[in-house]
Amino acid sequence: MKHCASCHGTDGTGKGPAAVALKTPPPDLTALARRHEGKYPAGYVGALLKFGRSRTSHGSEDMPVWGLPFKELDPARDPTGQQHIDDVVAYIASIQTK
Repeated sequence: MKHCASCHGTDGTGKGPAAVALKTPPPDLTALARRHEGKYPAGYVGALLKFGRSRTSHGSEDMPVWGLPFKELDPARDPTGQQHIDDVVAYIASIQTK
């Protein structure tokens, strides 16, 4: 909710209040598995969160890179920020629709 809902919406479908201001609409996060032949692309989602996108042909450059901000959230218990990324990846996996 804190990091993603403004663009992706509270339900993850891409209809957050900030979505209208973006050049490219945010994707429906609940349909990632459906768009990837029924398999949730956890590795892709984790890499996207950590490193961002390098090519605009794969979507908007508006997506923030969360690697550094997540490192700063809890430097004592999660100095790399990886646990925060893993938590977001798991949450997105849990909202996949059939």
